[in-house]
Amino acid sequence: MDIVWRLIFSLTIFSIILILHKWIGKYSNPLDRSNNPKKEITEVLLLWIIAVIVPIVRMFVITPCLTEFIDKRVFIELVYVPVILITYILIPLYIVMIRGKWTFADMGLTWKVKSRGVVIFAITLGLISGVIAYISNQAVIGSDPLSFGTLLLLLFNNDFVEEFLHRGIIQSKLERVFGQYKAIIFGGILFGLTHIAFDISMLLDTGVIFVFFAFLLQTMLGWLLGIIYMKTRSLWPGIVCHYLVNWLPSILVGLLG
Repeated sequence: MDIVWRLIFSLTIFSIILILHKWIGKYSNPLDRSNNPKKEITEVLLLWIIAVIVPIVRMFVITPCLTEFIDKRVFIELVYVPVILITYILIPLYIVMIRGKWTFADMGLTWKVKSRGVVIFAITLGLISGVIAYISNQAVIGSDPLSFGTLLLLLFNNDFVEEFLHRGIIQSKLERVFGQYKAIIFGGILFGLTHIAFDISMLLDTGVIFVFFAFLLQTMLGWLLGIIYMKTRSLWPGIVCHYLVNWLPSILVGLLG
């Protein structure tokens, strides 16, 4: 039954992606093509490797050490902040701002959005997804009640940094090489591979088919968030949507039980 549910869920997400792609908002003007595609691809792979390695180190090295001394998640997330700040924010900023001369707007750090319809869609989708996950007890990450401090830190440690790196930097670089549609496709695949890389040890215990569905769902989430970013050219709608999908079930459990 779990496989049937995952199949239905996958088809639903794919349908939502098609609706967003064809009928909600318009794609913004494409970014200028890079004069050095090889450099862009090299930097994309470097940043993607960082995005794979850091969570693995956190899960299998840092977290086990911290849990021996710290029993509250809020303090564990607080310890993660400087590690994430350096690897997910400062290193990419050095690459694109110091070496590439990008502006903050070039990586989506702007409140000016190109499509308000897509913003409304993103927020609504996040709310509906979070509520359904709470009711069905099928949350993407989990539905354990979390403290306000933990939820606040997760906004940075999880959703902001993932959208900044994967959409604002990696997808933007891919767009400068391959164009808009291929950038969304390749960026989503890299996003899916990033999550599978550190989840696979747990997923393999449930069978290869579940690994496939986990990869497919994460990749489609990457496509969905990639379209939201490309149509709005702002990271914030995707961050809000991403946060609600991940953590609204935990918020509702804390509020409603």
